[in-house]
Amino acid sequence: MNLIERVLADIKNMSADEVIQSLGEIYEEPVERSSLSAYPQFIRDIVFIIDLDTELAMNGIGGLLENSTAEYIPDMAAALKNIGADDEAGVLREIYEKYKTSPDDEAIDELSNNLYFYTDFDIWSLLEAYVEKEKRAL
Repeated sequence: MNLIERVLADIKNMSADEVIQSLGEIYEEPVERSSLSAYPQFIRDIVFIIDLDTELAMNGIGGLLENSTAEYIPDMAAALKNIGADDEAGVLREIYEKYKTSPDDEAIDELSNNLYFYTDFDIWSLLEAYVEKEKRAL
């Protein structure tokens, strides 16, 4: 049983924050991102938001765009949209499109300043509310 399966097995006894914190250990017990389709959408969304946040914290927008996590940027943007962070999702999509056509575009750095990570926007409360709603629907 992997990390995600253990969280799902105990999810009814966990708060939304505990679910998110538990899945934050995904780097200690890696799960292939390509296998996430086997799990509920909200679980995938949590993992992709954690990946986005971790990459921004460790390497900034350049690191996100220039390593293997870049292939999951559309999933990260979809996860942001799913939790109600529509503006964030739009900014991330715009950054990704600019990067694909012109990797050295200075607008990428300017746009990245609008992401939650560099502003006071709190995606975590949106994510917690989303997870709580999804848990109740299970």
